[in-house]
Amino acid sequence: MKLVFTGIQWCGKGTQARLMADKYGFRVLEMGTEFRRVVSSGTELWNTLKDIMEKGDQVNWELGRKVMEEAIANCKDEKVIYDGFIRNSWNIEVFDELVPNYQVVLFHLSEEKSKQRLLGRMFNPKTGETFMSGITHDPKTGDELITRSDDNEEGIVKRIDLYREVTLPIVEEQIKQWKVIEINADQSVEEVFGELEQKLHLN
Repeated sequence: MKLVFTGIQWCGKGTQARLMADKYGFRVLEMGTEFRRVVSSGTELWNTLKDIMEKGDQVNWELGRKVMEEAIANCKDEKVIYDGFIRNSWNIEVFDELVPNYQVVLFHLSEEKSKQRLLGRMFNPKTGETFMSGITHDPKTGDELITRSDDNEEGIVKRIDLYREVTLPIVEEQIKQWKVIEINADQSVEEVFGELEQKLHLN
């Protein structure tokens, strides 16, 4: 089973992906983590990529395609969740070419709720995982969490605008093609997971 998780920033899709991995053995590939892994190589090219990400802008297709191809090619698992891999027109073009059969899971959350959650989230720079506000250490590794450099009002508004103007129209087209399962993300973590299990026929 190949799943693409999508939704407005901080809709909880990363948390749900981790729960799916723990319970059902899915391999989770998170696009932001893949980019940060490449950025950590420290080359001049990837430092350019880092600057783009910290400004909240979307990555151009030349750099993005290379990262996507590498991440997908290196994953041989049968059950995979691709988190944040389809965000714009070139994303979906590359993804459809490399992963022809997949199901999209759309997590619905209002822009206001997204903004509130983003302003308080914490980040593990070693693993790339994000956590709710109030958590100071990664419960799995014990690493100290920090706030992300792009988690400011301006950067958050820019990312939400990009989702509404660029990503959402692609998802709306996928809905017309019957590729999308829609999930209400404005619930507790447990309720969202229960709905996800039900609509994917996992329980």
